[in-house]
Amino acid sequence: MVSLKFDESLVKIFEQPLNREKVERDLAAKLVEQGYAKLSFTEAILQRELTYPTGLEFGSFAAAIPHCAPENVNTPALCVGVLKSPVTWGRMDDKNQTCQVSFVTMLAIIDPKDHLSMLQKVVGLIRDADLTQRILYAGDPAEVYGLVHDKLA
Repeated sequence: MVSLKFDESLVKIFEQPLNREKVERDLAAKLVEQGYAKLSFTEAILQRELTYPTGLEFGSFAAAIPHCAPENVNTPALCVGVLKSPVTWGRMDDKNQTCQVSFVTMLAIIDPKDHLSMLQKVVGLIRDADLTQRILYAGDPAEVYGLVHDKLA
């Protein structure tokens, strides 16, 4: 079973329109600042996303699950971002296509086997249309944490 550090300090709500790179940098910075990821983590995330995009689209809702190689991680953790204005993101299933991402789960994983397990958890969360709507309308990180904790932790 995957055991990742996750609390409301690892949740960020993005109120203003941004781009994919800014979202990734901001979320990665949280993981680095709290010691879960190494200084190399941010650039590793950005580079991997260019080659292997992580956007997933389910109907009118899309999420992204950026991650990178385990050598960039100190302690397994995850960081969540809610984007009040969706951001264009490359799709995991077709890297020539994009989707409009509103929810990001950034993974800092050491054991590669845990990646599949976390991917399944995130997919389960984003398939729940009622839950995703509640997440998008959440007013603060504590509320987002409360909504996603049981699904992702």
